[in-house]
Amino acid sequence: MDFDEYIRIAESILGHVISKEQRDIVQHADGPLWIIAGPGSGKSEVLVLRTLKLIFVDSVNPKSIIITTFTEKAAKNLFNRILNYYVEMLSTQPEYANVDIYGLRIGTLHSLCNDIMLDYKCPEYENYRLLDDIEQTLYIYEHSNFVKSTNNLYLPLCIRLDYLFDQFDPITGSRGWSNHERLPNRWRRCKGAVSLFNRIVEDNIDLDLLSAANDPWNILLNAYNEYVESLEENRRCDFAHLQEKFLNFLNSPLGTLFLQGDRSDAHPGIRHLMVDEYQDTNPIQEAIYFKIAEIDHNICVVGDDDQALYRFRGGTVECMVNFDRKCEQQYGLHFDYDRWQKFLSKNYRSHEGIVTYYNQYITSFELMRMEGARVNGKPLLRAESSIIGDYPSVAFITGQTIEDTANKFASFVRDLLNNDIIQNPNQCALLMKSVKESPRNAFHFAEALRNIGIVPYNPRSRTFLDQIEITSALGAFISIVDPGMDALQSVRGDEINKKVHEWVGSCETLLQENQNLRNYVNSSIESIRNKPRDTWIDVSILDIFYRILSHEPYITWKDDPERSYRLGKLSSLFEAYSSIPLPHVPGSNRGFLKTSSEIDGKISLSWRIQFYYSLMGLLVSAGINDPENETEISPIDRLPIMTVHQAKGLEFDFVFVYGLNQDVKQESTISLENDLAQFRRNPSISRFNGLQKSEQDLIRFYFVAYSRAKYALIHLVPKNHFKNGKLGFIDKNTREFKNIVRKLEA
Repeated sequence: MDFDEYIRIAESILGHVISKEQRDIVQHADGPLWIIAGPGSGKSEVLVLRTLKLIFVDSVNPKSIIITTFTEKAAKNLFNRILNYYVEMLSTQPEYANVDIYGLRIGTLHSLCNDIMLDYKCPEYENYRLLDDIEQTLYIYEHSNFVKSTNNLYLPLCIRLDYLFDQFDPITGSRGWSNHERLPNRWRRCKGAVSLFNRIVEDNIDLDLLSAANDPWNILLNAYNEYVESLEENRRCDFAHLQEKFLNFLNSPLGTLFLQGDRSDAHPGIRHLMVDEYQDTNPIQEAIYFKIAEIDHNICVVGDDDQALYRFRGGTVECMVNFDRKCEQQYGLHFDYDRWQKFLSKNYRSHEGIVTYYNQYITSFELMRMEGARVNGKPLLRAESSIIGDYPSVAFITGQTIEDTANKFASFVRDLLNNDIIQNPNQCALLMKSVKESPRNAFHFAEALRNIGIVPYNPRSRTFLDQIEITSALGAFISIVDPGMDALQSVRGDEINKKVHEWVGSCETLLQENQNLRNYVNSSIESIRNKPRDTWIDVSILDIFYRILSHEPYITWKDDPERSYRLGKLSSLFEAYSSIPLPHVPGSNRGFLKTSSEIDGKISLSWRIQFYYSLMGLLVSAGINDPENETEISPIDRLPIMTVHQAKGLEFDFVFVYGLNQDVKQESTISLENDLAQFRRNPSISRFNGLQKSEQDLIRFYFVAYSRAKYALIHLVPKNHFKNGKLGFIDKNTREFKNIVRKLEA
């Protein structure tokens, strides 16, 4: 099949003509490909068409193509689209039926690293347990000497990096770390350790440079090395070290076989790599990608520097902005901009007024016009949507207070429904920085919606621990393993004590209405009471937890999707805690219970105290989100309240944005990035200081929010938020904002 024939078939499937800028990308042959794709420009469609072009026109073995995405959901959606197009093409091109489309490697980089190393039986990764974020946090809490230490060995490091311990701590109910003569509390150090250990890997830090530095960097290196040694001893691997192991694999003989192949169908080698959402790539991922494409230089990156959001996960927009320089540095190429750089600048999503507005917004800041802030030569977006109409596509609603503004917002949504402008609440979305249902964030907006009969959908409201199915299940478990909460008396932490008493009280209320559950709890307490001291109990904590859920009302609650999701997440948390090995005892885990060596009929006091500090401390300190159904954005009859990060990649008919009053302050993630920059294997070439990076990140944050809207973008601005110098307004100028944006009387 030649290219022209392929395009004719593709256009007949799509039902529209492929634009010239899209066609140029699809037709690209070999060599690097740098695609800067603005919001709503059809980048997913281009990735699908380019993948199938490689297979149908260029006869590339699907096993020789790797496509990485930012989320598993995006990977699944992308593969389904490729599969659907492939099936459609087979109806007119049956000779391609022997193509194994399932041979494509599509997924997040983490999932691909895991799968490829398992496929190739990488000795450095076989029989390892991969820790998710929760398990890693619990593991570090239990195994890191930096976290467990009670002496001041690590105090100089904490003082040097004090910004890591300056956040609000739910366990103590305080903000900051006031007494620098003592270590921060254990949970604060745990969160700091997670950030430090991950960033050492993600920023591709040279440990030799770190070793050659003076204290406190030597202290950090020792803490990090102890953590890595512990992981290896217990055959555990976190997501950051998964990438490091994969990079080492690529440089091994097995990795050479994977990359170069041996001309067999099992090992055809890798010929093409495509990376989606490249603007959120971190330095070690960049190193992996350039290693994968080392042979043919067929690395295609797709993204938008204006939509970089994930610096807190190690992502650095530098990778996207300086892709051309990296190609020249890594491969010794003279970058051919005419052939290798492509812009997708037609927006097929939004009303022209919205596109004009966020073009004005992103270019109104001098900081975004400076060299290195954005990709050079980037054109403005052009509106190509079929959405038209002479109405205020960009507007604002204001009230005297947050509560007043929220009520006007809810009334406006009700009017949209009553006038059949929208048919369902989920055609709208409310976007904000934090969706916690507190008075300064989502509370008033959620209440205003409820008051007019619209139920908000807000799985990240941090109300997981307030739900009856969660509180009662935790209370039942605690009642069994620590009847009377004896061990809790030894636990320092007012918030842990408060929550545990609430959970046990919730359980006692439930037991009065459910005789079978009460019988199980009482019989379990009695069974443990009859055990002699220093004896292993024949049930694990998972057994106890699952038996609690096998009684009413949990059986009925499992039929409720939301309650079922929550109980499933709580089960996962118990499983994660159960899997944590005891320090210096490889092969052990926290899931097995033993009676006290000193008292008959009691679970080990040290186990109970550690359980409160560790798992219960995690629940209290982390503010667990509700689990989210990845198959749907929001139930059709509910209005989603989302963070901008949640909304990334999505679109809604009406988008409401709250919180246009952000001050610029240097984020701790940027402070850590700057502090570690001196030790990177590939030094940063950014010319911006920490405050400038923070401001750029906030500007991009609002750009992502504004570009989600299709028909209308509506700002929600209480009167006291109209202050010059705040982010969210064009050029941080509220007068300019009011000149451009129309006020709605709701």
